[in-house]
Amino acid sequence: MTSLQRVYTWVCGFAVIGCSQPTGPQKAAPEVKAEVRTEAKAAEPARAPEPKAAAPTTFGKVRSDVSLPLPALLGQPVASVEANFGEHQGKGMARSTCVRFAPERTFFRCSFALQRYADKGDEWAGIRVEYEDGIAASIGFDGYKKGAGPFDPKALLAAVGLELPDEPRTDAPAAGVRRWAWFNDRARLKIGEHQYRVEISVVGDDWARSRIDVLLNEPLSPEQKAKVVEPGAGKPEISEPPPGQ
Repeated sequence: MTSLQRVYTWVCGFAVIGCSQPTGPQKAAPEVKAEVRTEAKAAEPARAPEPKAAAPTTFGKVRSDVSLPLPALLGQPVASVEANFGEHQGKGMARSTCVRFAPERTFFRCSFALQRYADKGDEWAGIRVEYEDGIAASIGFDGYKKGAGPFDPKALLAAVGLELPDEPRTDAPAAGVRRWAWFNDRARLKIGEHQYRVEISVVGDDWARSRIDVLLNEPLSPEQKAKVVEPGAGKPEISEPPPGQ
């Protein structure tokens, strides 16, 4: 074998050995794949947070396990209401206007009457009822006789069967007077199909000089809006009349 043949044989043998070695994966490949996965994740749109469900609205509750359940009085005609009470206390009053405070004090023409009654159950010193066109619209209970210890407005709420969801606004409208007021947004009180606000007041923390009012307070109907009149001076604890009434 010549020298040239030996060189040729050696080169071919080396080529066969090289070609027979397994070809390993390139080290750069995993890095490329990782970069592709990262880019794919980055390309995904960010998910918006799940919206939180709104908290359910809590409304005022009206219990019927009291001596004078409010649904048996409010929204009822005069004869049905008076059957629950004793004798008239005083002459009462009447006029031709009523008032709402939803959202602002507004007067409108209607047949208004206010009468105070004795309490058959002797739980209250007296009970006031406001009538609008012959229907009991608002009611007030005066002088709670079963109160004991320091004055607590919650006792009056319980006595008329009310549980209101929010805390009241409090103020002192006169010397020695404290008041707790649940306007529509805090009372969230419906009796039948009507909305009401609630006020409690006491003079000198004396149970005998306490009162609770449950007052009709909802937007005017189209018929009532057509009868709106200008307001006048009057007492805030009853429907205030315009001038001359």
